[in-house]
Amino acid sequence: MVDERELEEGMEFDLKVEAKGARGEGIGKIGNFVIFINHAKTRIGNIYKVKLTKMHRTFGYAELSGANEKFIGNGSVIEL
Repeated sequence: MVDERELEEGMEFDLKVEAKGARGEGIGKIGNFVIFINHAKTRIGNIYKVKLTKMHRTFGYAELSGANEKFIGNGSVIEL
């Protein structure tokens, strides 16, 4: 597991979506560091590869990554 002190923009790692945010994004945590994951709201409880896109002091933003997956409007994952 990645230590929250080692996090940098552009890093990719597996993260469990633990909750849904007020704006519809998924929420995961690494230690006490909160990560908001775009387009992950319907995937609570699942683990996905994410890429950090923006970092702040106590939280950050990430996007789902994966060259072989495409996410569609209803939250389904299709293999390409």
